[in-house]
Amino acid sequence: MRHLTADGMAAFFLLHPRAKVLDVRFAYEREAGHLPGDHHVPWYTPDWEPNRGFLDRVLQCIAPEDYVLVICRSGHRSCEAAALLETIGFKHVYNLLDGYEGIQEVRQAHIAAGGSRMLFQYRRA
Repeated sequence: MRHLTADGMAAFFLLHPRAKVLDVRFAYEREAGHLPGDHHVPWYTPDWEPNRGFLDRVLQCIAPEDYVLVICRSGHRSCEAAALLETIGFKHVYNLLDGYEGIQEVRQAHIAAGGSRMLFQYRRA
């Protein structure tokens, strides 16, 4: 597994424009925002139990040969999920180390520096 920071996301998507984003946060966490076109498959159930249907749901939308960026709120759950994907044969797995919190920090810094709100251009493949 490779690790990526939010600062490196723009370059990642330039190199891998068909990469897929897997958001493993709880549904309520996505109310703070999410990347357009991402795939949402929670790592845990609302009771903090492992999501037994996780792999089946991931395999419905992401193939083992796809480039996939796994994100959560802070980078811990996504690291666990990314490791599992690698063990079943995914070859191009990236974990977002600082999670969605890092995306928000980078976005706020970008806006404060006079940039646009659209920092990451991501399209569903």
